[in-house]
Amino acid sequence: MDKEKPKLIVFTTLFQSKLGGVKDLLILLGKDKEVEELDREFQKRKIFGPWGLKELNKLFAGFSEKELRKLCFDYCQKNLLPGLPQFISFLKRKKFLVGILSSNPQFMLDVLKENLPLDFAFGTELEIKKGEVTGEIIRELNRFQKTKLLRQIRKKYRIKKNQTIIFGKASITHLPMAREAGIFVGFEPEKENIISLFTLDKNL
Repeated sequence: MDKEKPKLIVFTTLFQSKLGGVKDLLILLGKDKEVEELDREFQKRKIFGPWGLKELNKLFAGFSEKELRKLCFDYCQKNLLPGLPQFISFLKRKKFLVGILSSNPQFMLDVLKENLPLDFAFGTELEIKKGEVTGEIIRELNRFQKTKLLRQIRKKYRIKKNQTIIFGKASITHLPMAREAGIFVGFEPEKENIISLFTLDKNL
């Protein structure tokens, strides 16, 4: 990364989960059959581009925002990557800009931001009317939109590409973002501790 020190750390993967946060939440809501069918289709299509966020998020229709936020809080308490809160706190003490760019619903990211010292947390924003989720998407944060948003964040804070580190699941869905960072740290979230993935040396 040349001789310039990193300034921006972005997490795209947050939970010890094989399927991911949004699918886990839907399973907890009793949508396991629908999730299984959609995930099967997603695995076939993911190499060709984004697919499935619209279909998945429609399954939240009719649930109250309050209920979903409570479910998210309980889920995060149990499934957050081991060591992630401590790692983020360490990075903030070192004056890093730290945030999350995720396809998970924004209400889940809001819960995380309320409980972690994050500078930003952007996800897929769902329409909410009279306290209930309609199932419609206001802002979809797929792999390409996350990449576009990352560029905007770098521009806003005047951070170069080679000063950016991204942590995320080793997946083709994160390839566009990986190309926009000096370092991409790919890992298997259901198996690895986040702190063990990176040597906190003089570069930090």
